[in-house]
Amino acid sequence: MPLNDDLLREIATILGQSPPGTLTSATDVADVYEAYIFGLVVEASKREGARVWYESIFGTPTTSLIFRTAPGRIFRSSTSPPYTHAVIEFAGKPELELHQGIYVSGKSGLLHECDVAVIFRSEAQTCRRASVNPRSAKMILGGECKCYSSGLGIGLARSFMGLTSDLTTDGRFFIANTSSSSVTKLLTHHGRKWEQEVVPSNTVVVNRLRAMFERVFVEFKAAY
Repeated sequence: MPLNDDLLREIATILGQSPPGTLTSATDVADVYEAYIFGLVVEASKREGARVWYESIFGTPTTSLIFRTAPGRIFRSSTSPPYTHAVIEFAGKPELELHQGIYVSGKSGLLHECDVAVIFRSEAQTCRRASVNPRSAKMILGGECKCYSSGLGIGLARSFMGLTSDLTTDGRFFIANTSSSSVTKLLTHHGRKWEQEVVPSNTVVVNRLRAMFERVFVEFKAAY
């Protein structure tokens, strides 16, 4: 089965939509891959006891999930499609939101694209009201998702290290569908979190990545 179709099938299973929102077999596989990782984060939160529901960029509940195919702002504009985010609620804890393909402001004040990002809901709501970008300090989980038909270049690892130096390294993951020993060696040496060969058919790796996401939520619940 082509990777796109395999990813779409898994997204539909995890998120309960078939077809899953605006994604189709003609959608760029890199965009579908981000939605797949989004789904794994949703699944991890539920396994840790979260209640999850979906809203549009306008803050209204939705059952029609619309994923980004290019990076964008968390807040709406006059031309914004009703992009979807997930609301993650653990009993007695601050609410969180899971977004795909949004800009986040780093420690330097520069903007960075986050393929998947879990941020405090209070921060997201403030950003939507004030039309500003969320601060990385308010992000508990971030994923850089790489989907390639060939091996990974070492430049991707270097870019990720630069990204996490501005966003902080806690809860930040480099995730890829393929593999590179040089990439993982460099990331490991510098203490960055990563997982490679993350595809639906590789259940051992998928389970391991989801468990790492679960750990982020375990620590969030312990801290708050």
